[in-house]
Amino acid sequence: MYTSSTSNEKAVTLLTENDWHLKFARSGVAEPPTGINPNVQVRLINVQVSESGFLTYPDFFINPYLNSFEFNMEVLWIPLPSNDGGDSYTVHFGNTKKFSIFFNFWNGYGVNENYPLHLRGEGVYILNSSGYPLAKGAVVSRGPGQNQWFPVKIIYNKNAATTWSVYVNNVVALTYTDSSVSTSDSWHKVSNNKSIMVSAHSGGSFRMQLFVRKLNFIYKTTISANTMVMPPKFYPSADDSTFSSNRAAYARSIYPRIANDASKTNAEQITKQKRIYNRHDASSRIERLKLQAIGESSMRLKEDETLSFKAPNVNDARDALRRTRSHGYIVPPKGQK
Repeated sequence: MYTSSTSNEKAVTLLTENDWHLKFARSGVAEPPTGINPNVQVRLINVQVSESGFLTYPDFFINPYLNSFEFNMEVLWIPLPSNDGGDSYTVHFGNTKKFSIFFNFWNGYGVNENYPLHLRGEGVYILNSSGYPLAKGAVVSRGPGQNQWFPVKIIYNKNAATTWSVYVNNVVALTYTDSSVSTSDSWHKVSNNKSIMVSAHSGGSFRMQLFVRKLNFIYKTTISANTMVMPPKFYPSADDSTFSSNRAAYARSIYPRIANDASKTNAEQITKQKRIYNRHDASSRIERLKLQAIGESSMRLKEDETLSFKAPNVNDARDALRRTRSHGYIVPPKGQK
């Protein structure tokens, strides 16, 4: 089980085997989901000529706080009777700057592009944003063969010696170390870099059906040790548990969704979201607004943010200055005699 191992790191599950088909958007020739949980499946391609099918989940953000993730799915491919299957299926992470795991069936891949000999032919590849192969692994893109489901697992860990590890049918298919992960060119530092996409392509002479099911995705992100530190209290301050209990409720419910992006814009959008299953009576609304106000004012989104319960009291200073300038006299409000 993929769980958080330190107090400064949290694990977030974005997709599960039971809900993934509700969160992905289909495009190309991808067909609607069929079956029942946990075996709901989507056919991405159906032996079309030179067509592709896509599943896209847009709400995974790649930012400096992302430490690692694990993506799983099961794949089934069925070739056109006249050939042995093709062309490929791919899992993409990011859109502005992306990495793609390319499972290729076609022996002619890379020949026309004049790629180096070790980056040609059938196999499992990792591609950069331009689609150029960075590394090639074992020739196991087909898994155990046609007409049978097999698992595919992709693990990313920016702090490990091996940044990327890909498994096909529980066999290591590819490992790759990204030397740019700790530099200014890292994909973590590209603005608005997000999304997960699963795609498949049916070629011209090599065609197939390809199905996916049981997609799940979990990632780990860093939480600063000072994210929830209590700022100093100033007089007057309450000694009851109202503040701490609302702060804890905010941390459990709203903050995990904000921390996924760690940006002010995203925080404002999330806190304004209305859930149809929430209570909507007046007292519940006041309770929710109080929870949000306490949470937003006392929890960091970034380590360089400062927190304080002290609000500037400008009225007393203005009143004293006004009295001084008028030698202690104050013009009474209108309507008084």
